[in-house]
Amino acid sequence: MKIIIHIFVIICILSCAKTNEKKNIERVNPSITTDTAFINGTLLELVDKNGKAELLVHSTKYKKVGSLKTSTSSLFLKRNNKVLSYSYADVGVDYTIIIQGKTGIQGVLFKKDSIIMGRYYTLSSLYNTQEGADEKLYWDFAHSN
Repeated sequence: MKIIIHIFVIICILSCAKTNEKKNIERVNPSITTDTAFINGTLLELVDKNGKAELLVHSTKYKKVGSLKTSTSSLFLKRNNKVLSYSYADVGVDYTIIIQGKTGIQGVLFKKDSIIMGRYYTLSSLYNTQEGADEKLYWDFAHSN
């Protein structure tokens, strides 16, 4: 009987002991939409997701290539409340748009069946997102990929 009591006490002690396993708990914040655009039948949505900017492409026609490198609170450059866009047939770019974050800009190119995340430039002086930028900048994004 003593053996059974000892075994029972040992089992109780072991079952109450702390485990050394640490649980990874990731804090999940909801996505916050900062801007949207509708280009060639495709909805583009800029979101802040857990402190990172992300471009969501709602389309069955296009696939996204590359990743967004701009910071959070990103916006599309616009003019007259419409996303500013230029086409460059010489390099097969149907639409060129620009996304601006807190510290820089990134080009986005619509080419055939792809939406290509272009180069990222860090800027100390940002553009007015409601006035857009000079067309030369769009040309540079389209011709540098």
